[in-house]
Amino acid sequence: MRKALLFAPMIGLCLLLCACGGGGEEEEILDVQEGYRRMTAAEGEAELTCHYGQEERRYTLAFTWTPEGSRVEVLAPDTVAGVAARFHGEELELEYEDLLLDAGTYSGTDLTPLWAVPSSLRAMAEGYPLDHCREDVDGEPCIRLTAEMDGGTEGEKLYYTIWFHEDGLPLRCEIAAGDTLAYVVEFTEFTKEESQENGTAAAEDLGGD
Repeated sequence: MRKALLFAPMIGLCLLLCACGGGGEEEEILDVQEGYRRMTAAEGEAELTCHYGQEERRYTLAFTWTPEGSRVEVLAPDTVAGVAARFHGEELELEYEDLLLDAGTYSGTDLTPLWAVPSSLRAMAEGYPLDHCREDVDGEPCIRLTAEMDGGTEGEKLYYTIWFHEDGLPLRCEIAAGDTLAYVVEFTEFTKEESQENGTAAAEDLGGD
């Protein structure tokens, strides 16, 4: 297992360097996306900021992901800690303590707070690249991808601006519905496994331990 002993704090962006559109960057971002298409499992924690007009709400989330489904649990604030959602295809289940509730179906393009992390992971693999470049974030060299996916209400496009560490692990994702910023996901811990061409699995870690 290759460990990148980094901690991704809640950050304000300080964009000091940006060189977009070069051939080298294009090949680099395609390699990053290919790694997420090969992903077989992921888990971690993230800080989620929800933008509701003039109001912002913040949550700390823990998540697990596999191709078969994902689970997202609220760790903070205490008022909603323990609430979790499980996504299996178009089936959604909500759980709290010993209760497991069938919440019916949802569209894979619906955007809700607990769906923001799985939606970000999906965009890392399947999003259509619109722009990409290298830029520094708080002095750290990063790879930035802007990708488009169908979704939102009334067929509105969803736009994902994703910053990756140089090793391809995610740092931050901003999700916009049309021209409106909806969610910001900051990955504080992240572990992923991906299949290799020879059938073996490789793992990568981002975390504070």
